[in-house]
Amino acid sequence: MARLLTAIATLLACTACALSVPVQALARTHHRGKAACTSARSSRRAHKKTKSYRGSHCPKGTHRAAGAVPGSGADLLVFTASDGHCRDAELPPTTDDVEQVRAATLCLVNRERTSRGETALRWNGRLVAAAQAHTESMAFGGYFQHVGPGDETPAARMRKAGYIYSPQIGYEVGENIAWGSLWLGDPKSIVSAWMASPGHRANILDAHFRETGIGVSPHLGTLAPGQSGGIYTQDFGVIIG
Repeated sequence: MARLLTAIATLLACTACALSVPVQALARTHHRGKAACTSARSSRRAHKKTKSYRGSHCPKGTHRAAGAVPGSGADLLVFTASDGHCRDAELPPTTDDVEQVRAATLCLVNRERTSRGETALRWNGRLVAAAQAHTESMAFGGYFQHVGPGDETPAARMRKAGYIYSPQIGYEVGENIAWGSLWLGDPKSIVSAWMASPGHRANILDAHFRETGIGVSPHLGTLAPGQSGGIYTQDFGVIIG
């Protein structure tokens, strides 16, 4: 019981720590046992590029959407039960279950969207590649922020992965990142923390977004040395003509 109360108190503390701040001001986070999260947004419409960055339960019934998780070799449903239950929502990330954790995270995100009348997000392999690359970069590079080595922004990573495939197209993209140690590193805790933060919630529920990719790593590195848990990146996007 004491461990359970500690987990609840830590999670509640985390939901207040993901503040809406410019991405340039984000600092590395070292809270033990806390799920720390931030979000970023970038858009290009009508070939005029503007950027803004902002830091970001479930109904019964089912909204089933089949889709293979890129790289998994398996057909995993976004929703896996008639009551809308997301399989593996409390599965801790390990090197052997990254695909299941990724699928559970999308299930939880899509459940938040569809419960409010929004379209479920579809997997996009290029966004998965961008998100996974950034997650691993943070995990093994000793940092936690949207801008990676060489000042690489979320939009730059999506260009590199081929999602933003031409300088002539319009697009809107967003990114949420999070990490959680111990039992706060599972998909349910991460998505709950995102939904409790206005900026992250805005990314998750944005009606414009149609595609997504999620990166997961069980390696916390300098964020929580020696502890189990997970680092997450979710990239959102829509290409506009």
